[in-house]
Amino acid sequence: MDRLARMSSGLRRFRDHESGAVAIEFVLVAPIFLFLVFAIFETAILYTIATVMEGEVALASRSIRTGQLQQDADPESAFTEILCSNLDNVLSCDDVIVDVRTFDSFGDMTFPDFVDEDGNASGNAFLPGDADEIVLVRIAYVYTIVTPYLAHILPPVGEDAVILYSGAAFKNEPFQNAF
Repeated sequence: MDRLARMSSGLRRFRDHESGAVAIEFVLVAPIFLFLVFAIFETAILYTIATVMEGEVALASRSIRTGQLQQDADPESAFTEILCSNLDNVLSCDDVIVDVRTFDSFGDMTFPDFVDEDGNASGNAFLPGDADEIVLVRIAYVYTIVTPYLAHILPPVGEDAVILYSGAAFKNEPFQNAF
């Protein structure tokens, strides 16, 4: 009986001992918590990049809308220079894909793909148009996801990337006599 009492007492002490419980709980909860923290930070970075892209597209599109870009000897390089003046602060401008098209009216606008499923330029053009033409300016950037498994939640391009888009549609001003 003495042996049974000692075994029962030992089992009771083992059951009531909680010194390792916090470590086990941390091991179970920490990966999920860290994933959520990193996913929040990376999502914030994605939104920041998308916001900066929107602002830079609006700024660079203004030079097309007013006709200043069309007066340049190399309009495509001038547009890229304007676009990348602040865009280089958040991403590599060498990887930005630019597509500029003109249309007769807003109703005639089409949105052909200018980036393939792998994130490469495909069928993009640079036609800034003349006075009173409708212009569609679009850019795309392939952002590589750093947080593991986040690419499985977002619409992926390849293994671990997502495409960020930005664009503007407007009617050029009557700028022919302005210069």
